[in-house]
Amino acid sequence: MLLPAAASADLRPLLQMVDYLGVDYTEAVADGQIINEMEYAEMQEFSARILAELQSLPSSAITETLLDLATQLRDGVQARTEPDRIRALTAELRQILMENFNVELAPLAAPDLDRARELFAANCVSCHGAEGRGDGPAAAGLEPAPTDFHDTDRARQRSLFGLYNTITLGVNGTGMIGFPQLSDADRWSLAFHVGGLYPDAAMREQARSAGFSTPLPIEQAVTLSPVELAAQRADGELLSIALRADPQLLFGKTGAGALDTARANLSESLERYRAGDRDGALRAALSAYLDGFELVEASLANIDAGLMLETETAMIAFRQAVAAGAPLADIEQRYAGIMQQLAEAATALGTGSVTGEVAFLSSFIILLREGLEAILIIGAMVAFLGRTGRREALRYVHLGWILALLAGAITWVLSAELITISGATRELTEGMTALLAAAILFYVGFWMHGNASAARWSRYLKESMQSALDRGTVSALVLVSFLAVYREAFETVLFYQALWLQVSGPAHGAVLGGALAAAAVLGIVTWLIMRFGVRLPLRQVFLATAVIMVVLAIVLAGKGVMALQEAGTLGMHALPLPRIDWLGFYPTLQGVSVQATLLLLAIGVTLWQRRRT
Repeated sequence: MLLPAAASADLRPLLQMVDYLGVDYTEAVADGQIINEMEYAEMQEFSARILAELQSLPSSAITETLLDLATQLRDGVQARTEPDRIRALTAELRQILMENFNVELAPLAAPDLDRARELFAANCVSCHGAEGRGDGPAAAGLEPAPTDFHDTDRARQRSLFGLYNTITLGVNGTGMIGFPQLSDADRWSLAFHVGGLYPDAAMREQARSAGFSTPLPIEQAVTLSPVELAAQRADGELLSIALRADPQLLFGKTGAGALDTARANLSESLERYRAGDRDGALRAALSAYLDGFELVEASLANIDAGLMLETETAMIAFRQAVAAGAPLADIEQRYAGIMQQLAEAATALGTGSVTGEVAFLSSFIILLREGLEAILIIGAMVAFLGRTGRREALRYVHLGWILALLAGAITWVLSAELITISGATRELTEGMTALLAAAILFYVGFWMHGNASAARWSRYLKESMQSALDRGTVSALVLVSFLAVYREAFETVLFYQALWLQVSGPAHGAVLGGALAAAAVLGIVTWLIMRFGVRLPLRQVFLATAVIMVVLAIVLAGKGVMALQEAGTLGMHALPLPRIDWLGFYPTLQGVSVQATLLLLAIGVTLWQRRRT
């Protein structure tokens, strides 16, 4: 469990000193003798400051362990202990600090190496030289000399996180200044660039040709040095070189980048809440979901739907607690729980490809679930028009769903880009489409109910002559047809895009097989609705269709409100009620209020229509 003892901003200088001491001690001491008085004095200063910084942390079992290690480190420096012992102590200190305190350890997106080269030329060449060998025009008068990033022994000891910290904070007592004015993304890009300078051409080619397809979790990749990675796995250093040369490997199909974004924003939310910035904490918590977890929801649902739902619910509850100004202890407890769930999600997503059986079942359920809602609406409208003798209007309904499928196909082509746009945009699209469809369904449903009697329908046809369906009602039916199908197509594309990335080889055929099986079932359902719907008596057709329309309107309204809440557009107040996804029933005051209002309105309009009849 992460300890709430210190903010990440307070621990970064401490981690930097620990990292710096572990790497640079070899420049000060060798064989128990001082080889550089200035460096040794700096090592003494840093070891004493590390101990003092740790003494300021709140007392706990973890801090007691840290203090013991820091004391050993200070005494070891005083006794001019061999470098391997100092390196082991600093590595243990660093690991405990990173595992138990809230420190943002990784970049939120793949570093841009082209941007890094531009930044290096603008800010670093004067001291470090054009190639990063520490031979820039301003290097001559500096003591200690600027780092030579091609120094293999030294570079292999440096983690990317250590380099990032140095770029951010600088190094006291040296010519290395910090660059806090650069964005976080720029500093990470620079860290990857300079950290990847030391390998020679042969090592680079060996790392490139190794073809690493399952890289480390991002936090391990940036917090472990090449030497530490080599100690963990035989190809550890080659993997480190490959990741530094191509950071995009860390942001592949496993969703690790999205989960790291969720963790980083949750950590920011907690720190802002501690500082009294409730609005900032709420924004960060919302970003943790929309720009982080929401991006892997579909993938996780294909593997562990229960974990996906639990994590989503926990993140909603966290935002509600922040908005309500809950006690800090409650916020910290919820934070720890979500972090554990995100760790479980990372493990689930990293277990490998989905099997053929799971791929078939997932594909079948996705299309059947998303298609059934649209089929019910379209089938009811087709049966209604056929039974009332207005078959010429069917072409408008068919036009609506055909256009929706075309729009869905375009969405599929653009799916790679749609996956990268903000989660808020996706949720907003789903929410607004659902609410618009619900409003039109509600209207059409009661239009049908109001004309349920044969006499009223005949009078309606007579009064409206030839233009009624062609003008108002048909245009509404066309829009319902389009919205009903496109909303489901939009969600289906997102789910299938995620599922397709999780399968490989023969399992791709299982995905197609599941989709074809679901399409066959949906075709049978459509035929049954149209076949038997046409045979039903007129009044029953009207009433049954009206009920379906109104029920689906209430379901879609609930889903639309939930989507807007997840996008942060609407507020959210939880209710102690169960969640029923297939009914669009989500236990929030706003969603339940909208659905209850529609239900009461439906009852009221029904009674009014009966009294008028």
